[in-house]
Amino acid sequence: MSQGEQRPPEGGHGPVDCSEALSRLFDFLDAEIDELDGDRIRQHLADCEPCLSEYDVEDHLKKLVRRSCHEAAPAELHLRIRQQLTVLQIQVDERG
Repeated sequence: MSQGEQRPPEGGHGPVDCSEALSRLFDFLDAEIDELDGDRIRQHLADCEPCLSEYDVEDHLKKLVRRSCHEAAPAELHLRIRQQLTVLQIQVDERG
């Protein structure tokens, strides 16, 4: 994406850039986004080797955790983790 190009907002119809793809990676892996956004992220992953590598790492980690954990985490824990990840992502974005 060139400097003059504007990134479409999340849920937009244009191509996804690396920042959006990576920020929505967990939602994508968990199938928590709509079909159109999923298609946009899939297309980006097909075209971007660094993002595809990150996807592969996260997907592999998720599968390892799933295989290793037989108990379901409480919903409150899931929510707290998601909130903390959001806070950390905002901090990273502000630095970056």
